[in-house]
Amino acid sequence: MISRKTLCSITACGLCWMVLLMPSVSSAQTAEKLSSQYIPDDAVAAGFLSPRQMLTSPEWELAPIEVAQAAGMQYVGVDPLNIDDVKVIVGMPGPMGPQAGAVIQFNVDTGIGQLNPMILNELEAKQVDGLEVYESRRPPIVRLHQAGPRTILVGSGGYLTKMLAAGEGGTGQVPSLVSRIPRRNGVTLVAGMQQIRPLVTGMLRQNAGLLPPPLRDLTEIGELTDALYVNMDYAPMSGSLMISAIGRDDDSAAKLEDALNQAIDFGRMIATSEMMNNVQGEDPVNQAMAKYIERLGTEIAAMIRPERKGKVVTVRLSGNMGTTGVLVGLLMPAVQASRAAARRMQASNELKQIGLAMHNYHSVYKSLPDRAIRDENGKALLSWRVAILPFIEQQALYEQFHLDEPWDSPNNRPLLDQMPRTYADPSAIVPPGHTVFQVPQGEELMFHDAGPTAFRDVRDGLSNTIMAIESSSQAAVPWTKPVDLEIDLTDPLAETGDSRPGGFHVLMGDGAVRFIADAIDPEVFKKLLTRAGAEPVNF
Repeated sequence: MISRKTLCSITACGLCWMVLLMPSVSSAQTAEKLSSQYIPDDAVAAGFLSPRQMLTSPEWELAPIEVAQAAGMQYVGVDPLNIDDVKVIVGMPGPMGPQAGAVIQFNVDTGIGQLNPMILNELEAKQVDGLEVYESRRPPIVRLHQAGPRTILVGSGGYLTKMLAAGEGGTGQVPSLVSRIPRRNGVTLVAGMQQIRPLVTGMLRQNAGLLPPPLRDLTEIGELTDALYVNMDYAPMSGSLMISAIGRDDDSAAKLEDALNQAIDFGRMIATSEMMNNVQGEDPVNQAMAKYIERLGTEIAAMIRPERKGKVVTVRLSGNMGTTGVLVGLLMPAVQASRAAARRMQASNELKQIGLAMHNYHSVYKSLPDRAIRDENGKALLSWRVAILPFIEQQALYEQFHLDEPWDSPNNRPLLDQMPRTYADPSAIVPPGHTVFQVPQGEELMFHDAGPTAFRDVRDGLSNTIMAIESSSQAAVPWTKPVDLEIDLTDPLAETGDSRPGGFHVLMGDGAVRFIADAIDPEVFKKLLTRAGAEPVNF
């Protein structure tokens, strides 16, 4: 039976969604185009905001504008109502570091010398490239320049000179795009992909394995997109968000639309599944709530469906922003569930990689790695995790180790900071260089101190015997240290994983990863740990 608390909560959320889905009053827009002045041809992104327009909008009349004015004057020396426009520009990194700048346009004469004395004390007036600037006394070097009675430019990474040299009508991708875009209320962002595509694509593809399969096509956004345009008009009681991606061609735009729709469907599935957990059962009210949750998910997904026209794929959102907090409260469990599912999948994938490495090691050496790399006297020096590095595509790292020295020797200790991602559980909160992926250690287990184990020694069967385990965060160990989870068969579940609710992962001898519930019978778990106990296992 659904609880009264859950019933009230879902009903309230439903009412808030009804308000959210009502058409919002759109802000008046102007036909004036954005200015590309001061945007260099090598810029990769530009953002635009009008503080005065926002604060004087009727929708902001109940906001604490007086407080904003007083704070601006006290801490900066500028009244925000005197700032007509702020333009932020981002360029490619240069010899002096990241290149970025800002153009601040005032509606009254405003000089750099009017800034708060605490700010001015951090600046030094000097001549740079024939310009009068105020330069920061400490890195990173930031320069301010008075370009006119009502214009102040800020630049870092040596970008100030380039900004001053850029007039209207630039031929670069970003200034060309900016000059064709109408000025809108709120915040506008324009980004070009031509220069940063290799960087964006590389970063996204590097993390593709961490995403659930339905989301992996999103890692190709950099390859499919030529530019992005975002406009967010946010006010206390209403607002809108528009995100447009310009595809490299019509086919790329179609692929981008499909990737977004697939991601939306996956998000709807995760969100509705999480909310359904509260309304299970045959009770008529529960069944009605389940139908409502399904309808709610369908309508929310429809709200954010992309629209494609030629090469342009656009997502539009609008509604009563006064309900944003309630909306976030409704979706937060779903978002958390999605993140937890992604982290659980990543941990499972990493254990699978360990299992594959173990099997490849066995194929080469006819046995599993000893739980430790040892010296000639049998003293444990380094972990098995070091021994299998060549089998997880970490040969270069493996060659840096001095295999005849302990894990914490002057030569080996610095390598602790280079822990491969394969040994990282994204849900485990552990010190840097520590891992919860360990082998269960004990006389009757697959790993012990009597030497390496071969698969033929696992008489209970590889699919019935645990090879590696996800320990608790408190039991995490430095990944190079030759220590693992010592199992007490009288209490086999002690110090097992606690990074996620409900249970923990284990890697079976056949390379399969299974999720073990916390409620598992300790006797059954003990049978899974021993390698030759001849016990039947049913779970």
